[in-house]
Amino acid sequence: MKFIKRHISLIFPLVAILLGLEFFMVFDRTTDTFEKSLKNGYSMMVVSKDQMGIDDFRSWDEHVEQVEELEKSKILRKINNNVKDSAHNDIKITLPNFYSVKLDSYLTISALEEVKNNLLKSKMITRIETFHSTYQSKYELFSFIKYSFQTFIFFMAIIGFFLIVKQMEVWNFLHSQRMKVMEIFGASLFLRSKVLINMALLDAVISAIITSAIFMALQNMWVRNSNMDILKENVDAIFAFSDFFILLIASVVVVMIAVFLVVINVKEE
Repeated sequence: MKFIKRHISLIFPLVAILLGLEFFMVFDRTTDTFEKSLKNGYSMMVVSKDQMGIDDFRSWDEHVEQVEELEKSKILRKINNNVKDSAHNDIKITLPNFYSVKLDSYLTISALEEVKNNLLKSKMITRIETFHSTYQSKYELFSFIKYSFQTFIFFMAIIGFFLIVKQMEVWNFLHSQRMKVMEIFGASLFLRSKVLINMALLDAVISAIITSAIFMALQNMWVRNSNMDILKENVDAIFAFSDFFILLIASVVVVMIAVFLVVINVKEE
């Protein structure tokens, strides 16, 4: 019980930071999948006077990944189903070429406009429809959610770090007399701080284990049994074995920085 009381004040904010870090990694992996689906679901329509191949498009902009020519007969049927067959043939000859163009990534609004302007430099292309309003609404919503989540995690990490520093100061105060005695006998700064470092490293390992256990439980006990398709599709993104080592390294770095700041502050005083 005494061990829990002594260490909970450091483990709690450290776990909060690691939870934020893991949520960030999970969010980054899942949004990457979602971003790919948005990219695959989007295409711009290009109208040209002459036939063009994918190399023709890529010569004007490297973001072009796939080009599909739309059949003129289908377009004619959509224009007017009552036109006679003879008129159909005449219209088909004069009708320009239509292409569905897919891009290699989910671009920003400005980058999408740049692709359009680059393609319009071609004398063969007469018009491009980017469906700007639909694309912009999806992109802005996606960007807002991503930015809001990252901002929340950032401020949570800052608050957690200051709580860790405060706990280090408490530990330092509890061991101040022992450290002063060691200083009198000529002990180095590292040796005097060894107790703080050992306690901090122990809590760092415990925090990484707790955070990993939480996400493993979420992955195996909730996500795998969930009826939501979006969760089942991204079940492997919830937690990976390599995440534990990332969390462990992050927790060690955080506590070592906190120990360093406290020890240096005490030395200056």
